[in-house]
Amino acid sequence: MAILVKQRFKNTKSHKKPTLSIQASFLIKLSSLVQEGFTLGEALVFLAKIMPKEVVWIQMIIHQLENGERFDEVIRNQGFSERVCSQVYLSLIHGRFSFVLYSSGQYLADKEKQKKELIKLLHYPIILLVFMSGIMIAMRLVLLPSFEEIYNTTDRSLSWINRFAVIFIQQFPTVLFISLLFFLLLFIIFQQRLKTGTAIKKATFFMGIPLLNTMLRLYYTHFFSYEWSQLLRSGYQMNAIIELMQSKEATKLMREVAEYMELKLVAGQNFQESMQALTFFNQELGLIILHGEATSQLASELALYSQDCQDRMLIQLQRMFSWIQPFIFLIVAFLILCIYLALLLPTFSMMEGMM
Repeated sequence: MAILVKQRFKNTKSHKKPTLSIQASFLIKLSSLVQEGFTLGEALVFLAKIMPKEVVWIQMIIHQLENGERFDEVIRNQGFSERVCSQVYLSLIHGRFSFVLYSSGQYLADKEKQKKELIKLLHYPIILLVFMSGIMIAMRLVLLPSFEEIYNTTDRSLSWINRFAVIFIQQFPTVLFISLLFFLLLFIIFQQRLKTGTAIKKATFFMGIPLLNTMLRLYYTHFFSYEWSQLLRSGYQMNAIIELMQSKEATKLMREVAEYMELKLVAGQNFQESMQALTFFNQELGLIILHGEATSQLASELALYSQDCQDRMLIQLQRMFSWIQPFIFLIVAFLILCIYLALLLPTFSMMEGMM
């Protein structure tokens, strides 16, 4: 039997990881079962029965747990994100395992929902933009040469705005190619920057991107303040939390932030001073830590602040989504206007001159 399970595990290593929606459903259902009193093993066996399409990788999780591996390590092997695995690992320490399973599942579900909303939002305008680009290229190659030949035989001259539209249509394939090449190079440079450097440098790099920096700053602040609040509620002090954050099971950014803060604290700086150079945190986070320590309510204050950051992050995300579609429609409207100015308006003018 063990050989059969190992063979199945070997044959499924190359399988793609579960989708975000499946991961979310798995964690939420697992949380409910653990809250009902199921042990982790019993809950996984039950999930294997009610999720038949996912039975293979759930059995792989069960097998690895039986071999003594931790749950956070096992789900990391199945493709769960570093954030989720890190939160699960910390929950094994601060004791809120079922709650973290549910919140992580809800986080993945919200992430999948936002992804679908973005696709739905961009589906129609992107198709329209591609369609209009095709029309512009067809006009450049077929209609515009014939139109210029006809128009050159008349005594009428194009106005500057009509001529601008004609020149834009003439150069549209070149403009489109240069734009695509620019975005491709930008993407390659962006990927290379993410592959090299420390996690702190990567997070700092994101802070230089307009619009995105505000939302990411809220995300990082929410993530750290939430984890700190849970550990503080379990009786850990900030110095012990910094030491705990340096374990290999934490995210890379969390480890580097902990190492950085430890160095600053050893140098005699307080938490507020040590966090000022970390631009991917909201500046008030250091003040909240100082105030919470002074009032002995640090865990509660960080938990409330974490929720506030999450709410503000969702508002920023919705605001960003609301601007994307109108921007694409604005580009489409500009292309339509160029077509009108370059072809339709001069054509109507010539027809009026003939009548």
